[in-house]
Amino acid sequence: MSKAITLVLGGMGVKGVASIGILQSLHNHNIKIKRIIASGISGLVSGQYALGTDLNVLTDEFTQFFEKNHRNLWGLEELSGLFQGRRSRALESLSYFLRERLYCNANLQRFSVLPWNTIDPQIKRFFRDNTFSDLKVPLAISTIDLKQGREVLLNKGSLYESMKASIAFPGLFTPIRMADMELVSSTLYCELPLLSINEKDMPVLAIDIPNAPPRHNLHSLLEIVALTDDIRNAAIKERLLEKVAYVLRLESMKKYRWGNYHQIPLMVNSARQETDKLLETITLSQKILE
Repeated sequence: MSKAITLVLGGMGVKGVASIGILQSLHNHNIKIKRIIASGISGLVSGQYALGTDLNVLTDEFTQFFEKNHRNLWGLEELSGLFQGRRSRALESLSYFLRERLYCNANLQRFSVLPWNTIDPQIKRFFRDNTFSDLKVPLAISTIDLKQGREVLLNKGSLYESMKASIAFPGLFTPIRMADMELVSSTLYCELPLLSINEKDMPVLAIDIPNAPPRHNLHSLLEIVALTDDIRNAAIKERLLEKVAYVLRLESMKKYRWGNYHQIPLMVNSARQETDKLLETITLSQKILE
């Protein structure tokens, strides 16, 4: 196995933590990674991995992180203010949750619902004063610059600030200002950060963590808009995947919702097991790395 890959990781909401299981499987198969491109919560996982953190302890770390911050981040146990039907829809779609719970039930003149200091200490504990130059594996964090309306890959400077940009979901947190840019997570535009893939990145392995389609009838304009967001996101992802040689679709991940942090250990185990199976079934390690 002599040829290294560029690994692209995404995942909607908490499902990005499944990247722990994916990285465990790739490590067990001795697949060499020359670069990781990640967005959303998978960016946090990838940052910890690239720093050399033991993957076996990351599951507990992220479970504790969300248990401590769930009321600030999601509050999914109550989703106060939502009727039962809307609550079910919010559990299925991150886009709907942000629009219904955050945009409409909050003061519309506010730029975001949560201040960064609600989770700053935990992110700082994860990454301290480390920079990208401290990483053992090159990493790029995918974000969107609101001023320019384009993707920006962060690969220099403070990991702490870049990781905040990775999870700066619009409406939930304020954008992260870097130089003359205002950066937000690229996850809601396309959950797999494939926009800036180039020839130097080849061969590319993209891991798709799909979402199940909504199971409820639509009853409001917000639900229609949110579903349109989800369809657009999926269409963009499929178009971008056309330029990727190797794609693993983890179909088992459809049963997990974007905000169910209680099932993080199950997500990680499912992702590892299915990645193992797919690698063995299609002999991906031989096709890419020999």
